[in-house]
Amino acid sequence: MNKKLGVLIILSLFLTACASRPRLYPNEKFEQVGAQAAKSDVDACISKADAYLENEKAKQVATGAGKGAVMGGVVGGLFSGGLRGMARGAVAGAAVAGTAGALSPKQLQRQFVNKCLADKGYQVLGWD
Repeated sequence: MNKKLGVLIILSLFLTACASRPRLYPNEKFEQVGAQAAKSDVDACISKADAYLENEKAKQVATGAGKGAVMGGVVGGLFSGGLRGMARGAVAGAAVAGTAGALSPKQLQRQFVNKCLADKGYQVLGWD
């Protein structure tokens, strides 16, 4: 169980490290500030999104892990019998539900960054 959880954590870190970036339309704002300042604004919006998502992820993981532990405990108790089955089910349910919540927010990050950049006057064409 610990080995699988470790693999999931490493995978989530790898996916986070390989995050894509928005492509900006060369509108008036982009032309006014230049490519370097636009890159700095993109970086700032990505940092804000990451900070926001870390708070949201922590809430999702805690909520998901708690729900998963309860459901896993019930299922483990029903099918494996006794406290030992309930404990195994609770641990498995918490691990699965907690990591599932931690791997989900890519779309939310993109929407956050798109909104942040739009508020600054940029237009996002897409992501690469």
